[in-house]
Amino acid sequence: MPIQYPISDPADWRRLDRPSFLRRAKASLYHYTYPAAFTAPRKNLLTKVSGPSAHPVQDDVLAICIVKNAIGYINSFLRYYRKLGVTRFAFVDDQSNDGTSDILRNAPEVDLYTSPIRYSEAARGKAWRDALFKIYGANRWYLSLDADEFLVFPDSETKTLPDFIRQLEKAGMQRCHAPMLDLYPEGPLNGDEFVDDGSRWPFDVSSNFDGDSYTIKLERYGTSVRGGPRKRFFGRDMRLSKFPLIWVDKATSYERGSIHGPGPCSRNFVPITAVLMHYRFSNQSINEFKNIVSQGGHADGGAHYGAILDHPDFSEDFTLAYDGSVKFSGSADLVERGFMMNLPS
Repeated sequence: MPIQYPISDPADWRRLDRPSFLRRAKASLYHYTYPAAFTAPRKNLLTKVSGPSAHPVQDDVLAICIVKNAIGYINSFLRYYRKLGVTRFAFVDDQSNDGTSDILRNAPEVDLYTSPIRYSEAARGKAWRDALFKIYGANRWYLSLDADEFLVFPDSETKTLPDFIRQLEKAGMQRCHAPMLDLYPEGPLNGDEFVDDGSRWPFDVSSNFDGDSYTIKLERYGTSVRGGPRKRFFGRDMRLSKFPLIWVDKATSYERGSIHGPGPCSRNFVPITAVLMHYRFSNQSINEFKNIVSQGGHADGGAHYGAILDHPDFSEDFTLAYDGSVKFSGSADLVERGFMMNLPS
């Protein structure tokens, strides 16, 4: 039976990391029998075009990211994660043409890679992420993100990622489960414009998210959150769960799992310890979604975003806000509302 999310009964948190023996065994077997989604030649899959010559050391906090045309918020992404303690970034640029790659080339702690294939050909980027794991090595923690995702964990306003990693390790966790909370403006999409000049964050403009429209269920790839505005309004039942902070060893593989649950999938049955504030709906959404559909690189060839664009009410003056909307006010509020659990210090 699905569990309502956010969590109201603290006992439900422990239910999320206690799948049946059969379910965990199936997840383990799935890891070794799942056919590789990426079959193209792997030689020269990624080419480094800029970045420091020195390899990251073990103490570096490393973030890997797939990016395409993120000029509207890429500086905020870098600023946000530097503040959390990231000391090295590795980006795969999927042929951006809006100036994103120029910013990344000039960032001192960024390794920038290009690829001869596109996002869809790389199994929705899974092959690229696995390739980066091989480049930077196993037996270390990685942040694995998209450029429109902002990780929030308990007390992240004052704690750093190394602090949070120590809490995860103390709790015996190898992964941080963080569902995406799709952000949208308080009013119409065109009501305010975010300018990436350092004065505000994207989540200060697209500041609202659904407060009560989700469920959690144990699925093939692990514990899965579904719901949010894409289901509430557009009927798109998308998996929102991700594992953006993971301990990578030799067994870790996106190709033997999912973007929403890397392999081994048996490790993905864990409580929710953070959220990803997902900068999804803004005054740029219509143009962004049209570009996604024309490129066909996302899930189902962009059909998900095509369905949103085809909705008769979706326009520049459209609003996603409803009575259950919540304005983002920080990590403490998310813990209190039951969106994530607080780990012992």
